[in-house]
Amino acid sequence: MDDWLAAAARRRPRHPFVIAPGISVSFEEMDQAAARLAGGLAAAGVGPGDRVGLWVGQDPATVRTLFAIPRTGATVVPLDPRWDRAAARRRVEVAEVTSVMGDGPDLGLRRLLPVEGPPRWLSPRPDHLHWVLFTSGSSGTPKGVRLTWANLEASAAASAEVLGHRPDDIWLHVLPLAHVAGLMILVRSAREATTVLLEPGFHPQRVAALLRTAATLSSFVATQVQRILDRGPFPRVRAVLVGGGPIPAGMVEAAATAGLPVLRTYGMTETASQVATAREPGGPVLAVPGAELRTVGGRIQVRGPMVSPGYLDGPDREPDDWFDTGDLGSFDADTGLEVHGRADDVIITGGENVMPGRVEAVIAACPGVREAAVVGVPDGEWGVAVAVAYEGDARPETVEAFARERLASFEVPKRWRRLDRLPRLPLGKVDRTRVRELFDR
Repeated sequence: MDDWLAAAARRRPRHPFVIAPGISVSFEEMDQAAARLAGGLAAAGVGPGDRVGLWVGQDPATVRTLFAIPRTGATVVPLDPRWDRAAARRRVEVAEVTSVMGDGPDLGLRRLLPVEGPPRWLSPRPDHLHWVLFTSGSSGTPKGVRLTWANLEASAAASAEVLGHRPDDIWLHVLPLAHVAGLMILVRSAREATTVLLEPGFHPQRVAALLRTAATLSSFVATQVQRILDRGPFPRVRAVLVGGGPIPAGMVEAAATAGLPVLRTYGMTETASQVATAREPGGPVLAVPGAELRTVGGRIQVRGPMVSPGYLDGPDREPDDWFDTGDLGSFDADTGLEVHGRADDVIITGGENVMPGRVEAVIAACPGVREAAVVGVPDGEWGVAVAVAYEGDARPETVEAFARERLASFEVPKRWRRLDRLPRLPLGKVDRTRVRELFDR
């Protein structure tokens, strides 16, 4: 059995796989380059059981290496160049990384050079530990997630069915390759032998131009969508997946008016990205093929072949086990999935439970507010007080008056902070730890 890249190279050898600024690489070229690099790594002693840390870039060389390392039987541990040295060292220690590739700080481990050798291919095993990825840590300590080849295959197959992936599709790629959402775009496109437009970052003017003239699919977080809505129309685009956090009220409709078909999606590192997706703009968010959803005690649980077998420091999860996502929400086969927020983020203030997601949605609907982040902060009177930081030009007293008309009194934030930009993690999620720190100053 071939891996996704080798199979695509046989089916469409000259079809472009990765197009980046100034370069286009066909499936055959990428497959051969990955095979030669895999041969060089194997000659250097890399093999089954090894875990190789990879400082990822947004470039074809990183794509080649991501496909080459598993062909030695080793596991890829993507490292985000935006991590500081201490954060990276903690992760490589937890993941038991044996060597490191790519441009990044010295972590005191063996440094592998991209030396080529005799071409090497390795038939993938479904249970092979393909990647170890770390969760974003938006609400706590990042966890190392084990993802097998079978997890990635199930996720990519389900996505292709939901989106009706076509041979002429071109996926505009602006998400970080150190995270599951960005990595899975490569797997999906290789599996379907279609093209990826790999961009070094998100630049609204350029992204909008590519959506108008070339791309048919893309993935964004909500804030990125908002920054391109006035740059349409986008007649070529068939679908845009948007996840990674709450979607502001009215954004899906505004995007549709601008010619951008936004499909709400829900997923996480532990499910190899999307596990539930709307089939049409504004439609219910439903489980992808092969996955199951339910809520127990208001907590979202998922099951299916794309769900990770477990964390690095945890027990194995059986295939039929339900995975508790830690998210709160509701699910109905007709109305779909609604996510209310992280269970760990619930704020208990004065004996009342406050859902940050509900408060954020109300505040974000206030004119002059782009996005809001609600957290709990220590308070002498209430134990924990509801605090909000928001992006926008509206004055805090205006937003507070707006909120008081729409929220219960105990839900109205007691502390306010207006920002030009909310602090964010690399994928675009709000960094709640840093938001809390703002109120300590």
